[in-house]
Amino acid sequence: MCCTLNRGSQKTRLIYSGTLTGRKINLMNRKQLERIVGAVPNFRSRWDSFLNEWEPEGEPPWYVGMSELAHYVVDSYSQGTISEFPILFSTIEDVLQEPDPDIEPLIAIGLFEAMQNIASHRQFGAAPFRQQLGTRSLSLWDEVDASTKRVAAWEEKQIPKWWQFWRKRRVIDVEKALSQVESPELRKIIEAEYRKKG
Repeated sequence: MCCTLNRGSQKTRLIYSGTLTGRKINLMNRKQLERIVGAVPNFRSRWDSFLNEWEPEGEPPWYVGMSELAHYVVDSYSQGTISEFPILFSTIEDVLQEPDPDIEPLIAIGLFEAMQNIASHRQFGAAPFRQQLGTRSLSLWDEVDASTKRVAAWEEKQIPKWWQFWRKRRVIDVEKALSQVESPELRKIIEAEYRKKG
């Protein structure tokens, strides 16, 4: 996944390849991350399981952890359990008010993009989450959404080169893949990485 975020006059290109890369998060960043997780107490056991699972590897893959939170938020909404949302989104807004080159992309790509992608596979879509965001969060949310749409539009316009016509272009049919997936963990990965078209 890739997106470009605007920070004032400076543009920062963020690339998240989907690999299980564990970018180093310093102690101050970790405290901000813990503030976000602390805003959703019912998610704590899943977060602790995530940290324990990756402890032998050293630094956890933080984007994967944020994807876990994204699944939790979308699943909670689908179950009508939204009592934690005001505090969660308020905390995210507070954290974003303190500019940080590690936390902002983690929230943008790891959380917001994953939420948008996962919610696209649900009837309610991403709109219910967008409505709850603060000013800075909403700006970041919209930048991620616009960037994802630009990438999708660019991808659709790509025409194979003359020497590639003999090969069939490989395009993943996400809906077909999801209908065949039996593993809940694999389903989570596909939903977080691919946005439903339409």
